[in-house]
Amino acid sequence: MELRGIRLSRTRRHHRSRVAATLAAGALAAAGIVGVGGAGPAAADSHNFKPPKIKHVWLIMLENKSYEASFTGLNQNSYLWKTLPQYGELLRQYYGTGHYSLDNYISAVSGQAPNADTQNDCPQYTDVSPGTPAADGQVHANKGCVYPDSVYTLFNQLDDKNLSWKAYMQDMGNTPTRENAYNCGIPGDPSGAGVADPGGATPQDQYVPKHNPVAWFHSLIDDPQECAQVVPLDGRAATDGHPAQSGLADDLKSEDTTPAFSWITPDNCSDAHDSTCKGDNLSGDPNNHQGGLYASDLFLEKWIPQIMASPAFQDGGMIDITFDEAFPPYKLYGNSTSDYQGNSDKTLNTPTDTAQSVVACCNELPGPNVTQPGDQAFGQDTTPGGGITGSLLISRYIKPGTISDQPYNHYSWLRSMEDLFHVTKGGADGHGHLGYAGMPGLRPFGPDVYNNPSGKAMQPAPLGSNGVWSATGQQPQDQPVVVSPDFSGATAADDSLKPGAGQ
Repeated sequence: MELRGIRLSRTRRHHRSRVAATLAAGALAAAGIVGVGGAGPAAADSHNFKPPKIKHVWLIMLENKSYEASFTGLNQNSYLWKTLPQYGELLRQYYGTGHYSLDNYISAVSGQAPNADTQNDCPQYTDVSPGTPAADGQVHANKGCVYPDSVYTLFNQLDDKNLSWKAYMQDMGNTPTRENAYNCGIPGDPSGAGVADPGGATPQDQYVPKHNPVAWFHSLIDDPQECAQVVPLDGRAATDGHPAQSGLADDLKSEDTTPAFSWITPDNCSDAHDSTCKGDNLSGDPNNHQGGLYASDLFLEKWIPQIMASPAFQDGGMIDITFDEAFPPYKLYGNSTSDYQGNSDKTLNTPTDTAQSVVACCNELPGPNVTQPGDQAFGQDTTPGGGITGSLLISRYIKPGTISDQPYNHYSWLRSMEDLFHVTKGGADGHGHLGYAGMPGLRPFGPDVYNNPSGKAMQPAPLGSNGVWSATGQQPQDQPVVVSPDFSGATAADDSLKPGAGQ
């Protein structure tokens, strides 16, 4: 059956779009900032590069690791740091936008800066207050975490373009009393005093709402048609009053059933968050509960080959594996203690530098609600931002084994997705960029990322072998594309992608 993302009525959707654009433009004017027709076009034209014709994107969001933890070989995650970069590009200067988790998820899909409660992972699931518009497409949020209907997200923008999307949540709904799997995975009614937000995993249910970017916007959670696109990762059989929900594996079988955009949230074990998993870590051993980057590698080993072998990936697909925020000393913080093992020859037996966890990039602004995003996280934060996490992108439009040192953050990512899916209207700048994704001068993914414009398949290559692009605004000189005629793309049959490869 062909997948067509279930839509709201066009009348309501267009009305909501107009309201959001009007509120944003009014707030900008009140702040003395020229919006549509003024600084907006300059912001939209800050980067003239046209992204390639990528048709399908899969975003896998992992948790709480700095670049040095994930991509330098310090931990038991060689599938992520050693095997997969041979198929794509490593962004060594990718940054989170705050601490702790939730504010990063919200920034990534809406361009909203952290507020006091979102950067505290919202212990009480309740509406933001006062919820009135501020400059740059932001919202005044002195407290609360669930944004009003006027706040648009990338998911709403895809709806407006008639592009399908799905958010796949591992373990969501395993314990129905913790979250409603048929209503966007929310923990309850956010009106009034709201409800307690379950921030931790249980042995049966390792899903947490704070890692679900859909659950925090009335523009999504108030409509059953939108929530029908938020599903358990493995799907769910039909029940009384509810149709069956197809999971990722079933959707990948056909390009027609694969969404244009897929957000994938592993559970609190598989996303590297918990050092000791409360439940299954996909190892197949019921007595093995090791978490951290060891568990996230098991998750990636299971799902990346399936995505890469899918018809949708083979026809202009892109996989993006990233982390929400960087996290410092392994031995000091509970959700990272299992990761640090020292290096293979045992000469390195102390925690690595913490500086990567407390820095920002890309002229990140704090927004109207906090002095600094992630302020005083870990008792040592001296700058805004979520630290350097790194990110890995795999596509035929990306040369295998390449590296970019161009700084990007979650706002850059949002702007990149909006550009990739040709969103050109509305937003804070009037050109389709939401919130701080619309700031003048913010750079989306460019030719340093999409560095194989022909889209011709290339052989896997050692990291760095196809070039390292420096952090400049200049387009790098193109290098010869090495094409293997018999290479049809990485699939599950490729030995280097099979579970356990690179271990």
